[in-house]
Amino acid sequence: MDALPSLRQRNRDRTRDEIEAAAFALFAERGFEAVTVEQIVAAAGVSHRTFYRYFPTKEDVVFGEHGEAVTRLRAALAATDPAEPPLRRVRRALLATQQPGRRPEREVARARLIDASPAVRARSTQLAEDFEALVAEQLAPAFGGGEGGRARALVVAGALFGALRGARRAVAVTPALPPERAVALALDLVEHGAVAVSEPESAAAGDTGAE
Repeated sequence: MDALPSLRQRNRDRTRDEIEAAAFALFAERGFEAVTVEQIVAAAGVSHRTFYRYFPTKEDVVFGEHGEAVTRLRAALAATDPAEPPLRRVRRALLATQQPGRRPEREVARARLIDASPAVRARSTQLAEDFEALVAEQLAPAFGGGEGGRARALVVAGALFGALRGARRAVAVTPALPPERAVALALDLVEHGAVAVSEPESAAAGDTGAE
């Protein structure tokens, strides 16, 4: 009995991946806007009902298991060591859940679709807000709590995902740049550039005296 959920999940993952593979192949051949859901389900050999069980819209096919990724990121953040610097904790959790080097060809295709299609780009921005809000929520206590900590957390989370959007665009226009390298560059920039705002409000306010 214990093996049944695992088997069911493997079947779900396989079906979702088959739909994604068919969709990405069509997008590459015809462009995102020219492809219909009817064409995707025909290419994947599934029903419309099956398609919509996995993806609410055509745009969501580009982003795979977004809801599950948010859940995994929450769990990964909770499992990090509170004694570590907050940006290092976020870095570990993001890399553990996003795994940008696992399927680089899919990451490159996704980046190009986001760059080329306004509809996909709008959906990407909307979905990224889920990750951004989660990271800000987790960072706030490390930045001193209260309104000041929350403000710092929101700014740093915004900077982080802004840098990741820049990394995505770099991958879209630079064929030789591996996705994992672009993500590492974005994380390096934010982790080492956020030191000035990572102290609690009281500590930052006290550092105003003349030399």
